[in-house]
Amino acid sequence: MKKMLLLALIALFFMASSASAETVCGIYFTKIGCPVCSKVDPVILDQWISSRNDAVVIEYVMDSWYEPHAVLMGEYNLVHGTGSSVPLMIKNANETWAGIPAFYTNDHIFQHAEEFFKDDKGECLLAEGEISFEELNLNDLPEKPKLWAGKRLLAKTGIAEIESDFLKELLFKEDLTTVLAGTQYELKEVKAEPAPYSGGEIPFAQAIDIGSGWVLKLKEAIELPENVEQLQNEGNGNGINDNGENSGDGNAAEANPFVFPVIAMISCVVALIVFIKVKKK
Repeated sequence: MKKMLLLALIALFFMASSASAETVCGIYFTKIGCPVCSKVDPVILDQWISSRNDAVVIEYVMDSWYEPHAVLMGEYNLVHGTGSSVPLMIKNANETWAGIPAFYTNDHIFQHAEEFFKDDKGECLLAEGEISFEELNLNDLPEKPKLWAGKRLLAKTGIAEIESDFLKELLFKEDLTTVLAGTQYELKEVKAEPAPYSGGEIPFAQAIDIGSGWVLKLKEAIELPENVEQLQNEGNGNGINDNGENSGDGNAAEANPFVFPVIAMISCVVALIVFIKVKKK
């Protein structure tokens, strides 16, 4: 009898452990230039998600209603009836959150997010249906989402196939230095470009290009292992934005060696014309 009781307790322990391992997952559509998004975005993406260690927000941000992320939101609405207004947070096919009352403060928004995801079952709603985050292959996510977890952001920038479990470790493993040291992917530190939202941007302390298909951004810098190619000079290093585009370094002479010579020639011509006019007088 005692053995049966002990086995039952062990079974309950593992059931509780597996339940706690489920990752809270939300699909979030937002738009640059949306006034309500400008209030909700920084609370959800900077404050609320940073307070959790068991949640991920898969963000799709758009600049217009004609781009792929807007089309994807329309597909969600067509298949699941999730709505067509932003900001839009999707918990599952039956539970969505769009917009906020005008009187809501940051504290209201934060608390609303807490209550919205209470008793979440750890399912991510894709256009094809629900799947747990643990089973989801991040490479299969359509278009170019940004995954927010804790104080980290993982942005899909290309089509490179990176092992999905490794990508999830980048988001959730506490000892990130060891995770990076144990991979065979080509890793490169890049400038930590901020993540834009409507009316502002969220800064990052460090960024790492993962296999030219994903970029990991960190709000708190870590010690990088030797296998990560590090920036020699932060002021001159090129960054990669969340669309996978080179953001440049702001050094016009290095970007185009003909800029300064052309400017100098134009200045000389203008000076010569002015000198001739003055002499004629």
